[in-house]
Amino acid sequence: MNRLPYEDVRIVEQSTTLTGRLVGLLFADQGADVFVEREDGSTSGEHDAYLDRGKIAVPPRGLADTSSADVIIADGTIPVSRTASQIVLRVTAAIPGDDTYGHLAADCSEDLLSALVGIFTDMAGFGRVLGRPVIYTPLPICSVYAGVLGAIAVGAAIVDRERTGAGREIVASRLAGGLSAIGALTMTSSGIPPHLAPSRLVGVPAGLTQERLQEILLDAARDPARELWLAQRRYAGRRSARRFSPPMAGWCCRWWRRTGGSLNAS
Repeated sequence: MNRLPYEDVRIVEQSTTLTGRLVGLLFADQGADVFVEREDGSTSGEHDAYLDRGKIAVPPRGLADTSSADVIIADGTIPVSRTASQIVLRVTAAIPGDDTYGHLAADCSEDLLSALVGIFTDMAGFGRVLGRPVIYTPLPICSVYAGVLGAIAVGAAIVDRERTGAGREIVASRLAGGLSAIGALTMTSSGIPPHLAPSRLVGVPAGLTQERLQEILLDAARDPARELWLAQRRYAGRRSARRFSPPMAGWCCRWWRRTGGSLNAS
């Protein structure tokens, strides 16, 4: 049987943040022994079963001695006793010592971090077609990206320790994770030959020309009242806007059929 890449790696997960627990989960999925403290040895929260998958639960204070761990995952800047060969991953809201945001608690609100980096969690997703790109997601993307980046950094540190025998301290900043996410999501490109460039619209509603559709979008971009009208038309009759994220052409076609061709209405 093939061995998983992190078998025989022992990780003590002291973190209670989504970021820290996600890092532990990623390593547990790849064969590491990840130890967590639980009141009754089990999990009961809404997402606990997922985040504790494959981990080893021990009673409270059962992980006071971390001397046998290869990796320790902790929140904030609290002191962590470690040997020269151990790796410590610290989950923080921002880089410790940052003049502006360094005071934020490691487990501060995800909505606060999303607002700071410009990720909106409650806005319609058609700002791009109006010429005002909006990064929209209901996901805790700052914590998730920080978790993935933290896991990558720990993996690199484990490999480096094989070479040098030395451990290290790593900071997984949730704010930095969000910034890396929004950087990837807002990248633009230029100089692409027209035949290779992706099309913004793959079709238009029957009975409506692409030129007329562009006029409607331009009107909405210039006039807040028309933008509100567009948003109301888009979501009219839907039970849940949260579940609605089809391509522009798709919702235009359904909208056109549902409204009986009233897209041009004022």
